This record gives sequence, C-alpha cells and structure tokens, in this order.
Amino acid sequence: MSSGRILVWDLPTRLFHWTLVLLVALQYGSGKFGWFDLQWHAYAGYATLTLLVFRVAWGCVGSDSARFAHFMRGPGAVIAYLRGHRGNDPTHNPLGGWSTVLMLALLLAITLAGLASSDDIDTFGPLAAHLDDATVRTATRWHHRLTDLLPWIIGLHVVAVLAHEGRGERLVAAMLHGQRSLDAAPPRIVSMRRAVAVFGLSAAFVYALLRWAGA
Repeated sequence: MSSGRILVWDLPTRLFHWTLVLLVALQYGSGKFGWFDLQWHAYAGYATLTLLVFRVAWGCVGSDSARFAHFMRGPGAVIAYLRGHRGNDPTHNPLGGWSTVLMLALLLAITLAGLASSDDIDTFGPLAAHLDDATVRTATRWHHRLTDLLPWIIGLHVVAVLAHEGRGERLVAAMLHGQRSLDAAPPRIVSMRRAVAVFGLSAAFVYALLRWAGA
C-alpha cells in the first residue's frame, strides 16, 4: 500500500478527457448556435470519433485506472455505494464507473448517428450516401435527440464532481496532474509508447472508415 499522493490517471487518459471536453463544446456550439461552418463541425466529429475509439481500446489495454474491468462494478456494489458504503478505490466509485461508460456510449452514439445524418440541403454525413432515406432520417433524428440529452448528462456529471469537491476530493485538479491523496495501492501505469500505438491504430481505423465512406 502507498500513503499520500499517488499517480492515478495517466497522461493519455487526461489528454483524452480535456480534448474531448473541448471538442464536445465546439461541436455543440456549432450545431446549436452556428459558431462556425458545419464542415468544421464534421471535422470535429471525426476527431471525436478517433478519441472515442482510442478510449474504448485504452479501456482494454491501458493503465489500470483506465481499464473498464478495473472500475466497473456489479449492481450490488452500486447499491452498497448508494447506501453509504464507501470503499477506497483510487479512480472511480461504483456509480462513477457506470456514469463514465454511459457518457462514452452516449457520445459514441451521437457521433455515429452524425456520420449518417443529413440536413436535406447541403450537409450530408459520410455514411448517408450508403444508406436509404429512411435510415438517414432516423439517424438524423437520433443525432438531434441524443444531442439534446447530452447537456443534462454533462450537468449531472458536473454536479457529481462538485459534490466530491465539496467533500475535499480535488477531482478537477487530479484530472490535470493525475495524482490523488489516498492510502491505496498505486494502479499500474503502462508506457506512453503503447498509448501512441493505440492512438495511431484508432486514427487509422477512423481514416479508413471515412475513406471507404467517401469523406
């Protein structure tokens, strides 16, 4: 066991988190308020998809604190947490782990639906040309519906973070420098070379998908 400040979140996870925050803000602003041309909205969507593919892969082969198997718990653990039984997990509590997965799944669904969406005027997702009109309309509808849901999910996430901050847990700072003050065994942190390789493969996958779709 280790006492004091320990490195919990590796650099790739932290870069993913803050880059995703920026990209989501830019896409929401462009889609809802016309901050910039929708072509740049699409480019930001491609970047977001690359990040999400990376995060899913990193959740399988990355550092312990990033792996889904490390922080996802069963219903019993979630119920116990809600009843006030607090463990000493250095990364996510049982409820926070599922919230993270929900956020990733929602963003992935929004992004994939966006690839198949169209405004029926001059903006078409790269997958739209490969789908029938009914499917494109369904994808467009869900892209907008899920985007409308997103601020509420983000709001719940922010409220939960503020609640932890109010209890003295500096989660925002920890997601910047990666360290937390805990009496716990430090999670295994894997090398940056693996992160670079996983990101490269993720980018190559998205690039191949877009080339196939004709983007």
